[in-house]
Amino acid sequence: TPKVSATLKGNGGPEVIISMQRPALLASAALRVMHPKLYLALVTTQINLARWAVESGLRDVCTCLQFWASVFNCVSVICNRQCPLHRDPRSTPEGFDIMTSVGHYGDGVMTLSNLGIQLQYNSGVMVACSGHIVRHGVTCTGDRIVWAWFMRDSLHNFVG
Repeated sequence: TPKVSATLKGNGGPEVIISMQRPALLASAALRVMHPKLYLALVTTQINLARWAVESGLRDVCTCLQFWASVFNCVSVICNRQCPLHRDPRSTPEGFDIMTSVGHYGDGVMTLSNLGIQLQYNSGVMVACSGHIVRHGVTCTGDRIVWAWFMRDSLHNFVG
């Protein structure tokens, strides 16, 4: 059963969600252009999730969804971390994850190893790929924040 993450529970939750609205809208708009069918499926999932939360009387979920501006149902905010090559096995294989890095750093490189691709990963660059299928990682030096937007199959399955 879906529930609000611990980070977003309590009085400060809506403030955290509101502070994420701009990057949420940017990632959602990018997905709308890159993969219109996936975008529509995610919008439908959010609508069905909100309907379920209202019918179930789950105020905390309703409150969070009221401010949630992304079509993605999950986000990780990563600060000043190297990211070794990995896959995201709980993400949906058919979906795109969108990763955007911002900050003051140099030598940013994103590696998509099983595709044989290395990208210059400067501040503001947005990369979309199936994190479930594509092995990816980042190296850089300096201060940065990564917004990694993704979705969970389990939530899509739950709301049908």
